[in-house]
Amino acid sequence: MKILYAGPEERGRYLQEHASPGVTVQARAPQSGPSTIESMVDEYEHIPGVIDVVKWGEANGYDAVLTSCFGDPGIDAMRELVKIPVLAPAETSMHVAAMIGHSFSIVTVLDNVVRPLKKLAKLYGVESKLASIRVLGVSVMMIRTEKDRVYPKAVEACRRCIEEDGADAIVMGCGSMSFYAKEIGEEVGVPVVNPLLVSLRAAEMLVGSGLTHSKRAYPVPPKIGGYPVAFEAAGGAR
Repeated sequence: MKILYAGPEERGRYLQEHASPGVTVQARAPQSGPSTIESMVDEYEHIPGVIDVVKWGEANGYDAVLTSCFGDPGIDAMRELVKIPVLAPAETSMHVAAMIGHSFSIVTVLDNVVRPLKKLAKLYGVESKLASIRVLGVSVMMIRTEKDRVYPKAVEACRRCIEEDGADAIVMGCGSMSFYAKEIGEEVGVPVVNPLLVSLRAAEMLVGSGLTHSKRAYPVPPKIGGYPVAFEAAGGAR
């Protein structure tokens, strides 16, 4: 089984270290877009480069693709363009968290990503299980480079999610926070979901089960050979 990670090489190596026997994980970073994603503008600028990676992955024999941004930008478009499974970290993590507790919270970076994450929870059908979203007030780059400063903030936010918001599980709401998950879980005493690892395991499960996304849900776009449209059958044009 070959899985492609649409992100940086160091995360690809981490995923390979945690992959099941017989699974190869390789990384291919998008060639365009921002270096970190902290706003909707960043998300939209990120999409074209990831679409290129996803299409490249299918063309080069990969069995599934994992996207990297916790905002899941462009995931619906990517699933329209390919037949292989494309796994998004927020969608996968929220569904896993909803399975392992009656409620869950998300701990993420900045206030301006709270609204988009609430919208995703509603879209994914888990809004009723979302206890809270708490922010650390730090940048993605700080999470990557200043763990000594950021980690205590993350632990405190998780404790408040549990004690004040009633969360049974926590989701690390940023790809760069994935590496904190195991350690924080041991400190706070509830499951802490690592978006990188659950995306990998979900991809292994889908490929191993012979499943991918439904083309009724994500049909091939008409302009690249999808279903015929009515005006063409009638001889018209637009």
